[in-house]
Amino acid sequence: MTIEEIMSGESEYLEFKQMVPEKSETYMKTVVAFANGSGGRIVFGVENGTLKVVGVNQENAFSLMDGITSAICDSCTPMITPIVTLASIEEKVVIVVNIMPGGQRPYYLASKGKENGTYIRVSGTTRPADFFVLKELEFEGANRCFDQTYAAPEESVTEDEINLLCGRMYQYAVEHCKSQEAAEGIQRLTRQNLLSWGFLVKKGDKYYPTNAFLLMTSNSLPQATIQCAVFKGTDRDVFIDRKEYDGDIVTQLDAAYEFVLRNINMGSEINGLYRTDTYELPTDCIREMICNAVVHRSYLHPSNIQVAVYDDRVEVTSPGMLFGSLRLKDVKEGISIPRNRALIYAFTYMNIMEHWGSGIPRIIRRCKELGLEEPELMEIAGSFRINLFRFPDKTRIGKSIDKEMETTGKVRESTEKYGKVRESTEKYGKVRIKNMDKLNDNHKKIIQYIEEKGLITNREVQNLLNVKDSRALKILREMVEAGILKKEGELRGSCYKMK
Repeated sequence: MTIEEIMSGESEYLEFKQMVPEKSETYMKTVVAFANGSGGRIVFGVENGTLKVVGVNQENAFSLMDGITSAICDSCTPMITPIVTLASIEEKVVIVVNIMPGGQRPYYLASKGKENGTYIRVSGTTRPADFFVLKELEFEGANRCFDQTYAAPEESVTEDEINLLCGRMYQYAVEHCKSQEAAEGIQRLTRQNLLSWGFLVKKGDKYYPTNAFLLMTSNSLPQATIQCAVFKGTDRDVFIDRKEYDGDIVTQLDAAYEFVLRNINMGSEINGLYRTDTYELPTDCIREMICNAVVHRSYLHPSNIQVAVYDDRVEVTSPGMLFGSLRLKDVKEGISIPRNRALIYAFTYMNIMEHWGSGIPRIIRRCKELGLEEPELMEIAGSFRINLFRFPDKTRIGKSIDKEMETTGKVRESTEKYGKVRESTEKYGKVRIKNMDKLNDNHKKIIQYIEEKGLITNREVQNLLNVKDSRALKILREMVEAGILKKEGELRGSCYKMK
């Protein structure tokens, strides 16, 4: 303990007491809160308001230390064993009580019981744990996850329902691969995959859904939605637009991402014959922020994910504080403790997220590369929030280092491989295709089919060209990237039309 640490004041992990009180309950709540969170220290011998070091009586310092240790061990359940030391500051002696993050949560005051005696640390204060926080602490203590828990009283799921979810996840994974080789390497999911991930539990000869299965399908949890809004100015006084997205959480994620893109600035640059649209903020960071909120939020918390666009920032708020013993500095360094293991397995397979813990460091690094202000991370009112700051100069548009820009679900690349030529008319903003002789037979067949039918699906491409699913996806993806086709809808409900 140093004078510099004292002068920084109390925090989520540090609390001061002028003296050791006769009644230990006055500081025992904080002990419990530290054990239920990321740990912390209580320093006896420092005035809280003035931060003046007054010290403790050196003659009975050791007896005070013994009393503190005994009081903590006797008062808390499960037992908390503190590390109590002496420190000398400004020629005065203070007692420093270190409380480590506990592994047998929830910790509570034995005299009050679990429901009334469980405390947590929020923004430098100690407060009673709400019911849903207590429930999550119980999950932590049992090394369980809410998303892997049987969604009672749901009925058993059929083989068709299992196959439908496996097929949707496979299709999404293939469509979001960055190369044909990667797409061809995606393995189809089976019921066994869902069992091992925690999407299903087997009882007798039947299979029952967990909360993860429901979140990815019917999603009957009222709090599992995403609220999006655009505000005038830099606070929440005046709404410009707002939407709330429900349904399965992957569809919500994509919809919220598209909402943000519609409400931030976009510029253009001309590369040869082609125009490249570039957003003011890195779109991969926006998607990562929303993805983190969906996969890491507490689904026990009664609140919704909120995505807000202000004049100066994009703000994503995720219900639930940092999980386990994580601190903000840990998150910035890429340390991750999974709150929803089943969803993490699924999102990684579907190419929605990459490695555990890599998202926040990548966002920070990306913003630094583009000259943006470092994103702000905070815990606020029992939730985790990240702010991505916009350029003060609205005419300035951030540019990608690799000239690659992720839009509403795909990466659009400039390519001349298929003789792409796009011509925008100022009056209608439509696109005409020229140089048809540079398109191959497959492209011409698809274009002719769409001109006759109005649209085409992946299955129809397979039948039309007599190709497999992955090959059909590759051809359609190339035509979309070349500006010939546009995709509408998601997964099995998607189709392609002329752009």
